Amino acid sequence: MEYTVFKVEKKENYAIITFNRPDKFNAANAAIFTELAAAVKEMDADPDVGCMILTGQTFIHPKKGTPFPVFSAGADVEQFASVGEVEAGFEFIKLCFEPFKAIEYAETPIIAAVNGAAFGFGFEISGCCDMVFASRSAKFALKETNHGAIPAWCITRGLEKYGKNVAAYLCLSAKELSPEEAMRMGVVLDVFEDDELLPKCEELARRIAGKSYIAKTFIKTTLNRKACEDYQDAERFMPTIFATKVMSGAFASFLKGDNKNVKN
Repeated sequence: MEYTVFKVEKKENYAIITFNRPDKFNAANAAIFTELAAAVKEMDADPDVGCMILTGQTFIHPKKGTPFPVFSAGADVEQFASVGEVEAGFEFIKLCFEPFKAIEYAETPIIAAVNGAAFGFGFEISGCCDMVFASRSAKFALKETNHGAIPAWCITRGLEKYGKNVAAYLCLSAKELSPEEAMRMGVVLDVFEDDELLPKCEELARRIAGKSYIAKTFIKTTLNRKACEDYQDAERFMPTIFATKVMSGAFASFLKGDNKNVKN
């Protein structure tokens, strides 16, 4: 498949899927949702791929002219203009969850190598991977409550991964975490220097890829056995959230450029 917002590279016995939407800091839109799900499914079906790595890139910041490492800066706000109706919200949330489901339903283990900003969607898509590692330049935050939204993955699937107290803190505080804070809370397993992150993850990917396919499949499917029920729960309540006056008003203001009262 041809990819426009991702780079997909097959290595020895593993694959690297890299966000590639630099003009929007890898913010998630319909193309991101669709292509990430497709890339994961394509690599999962390839018998030569025994593990995957999901990562971002370092871009040159368009205004500052300096290197800017980013995993995914969140969701592309422009796409929310059409989700005010419950019916539209229902279709939209199903589209949003396609890559999440693809990652959790895949039989191939997937490592998130978070190299920079991981906000909103970026935070949650890394969280649904089987393990998460971060660079010193990584930053994590769930800022949805700032504009009346809910981190749908974290309050459903994230409960199993982080526990109730940590999930509550992440969702309600909207606080930006350093990689060290994220590791202390169990959001990431380890933190590496920027230039060491991908090599360390590739070393692990090669190791995992060499293990028994059957053993890996049973381990992963057992760990994610509650995923279907949790995603169905989120698909039921998120359309209502999208249709609230608070969220609709916040996004309308943002799209008009009047974002004084919208905290990202």
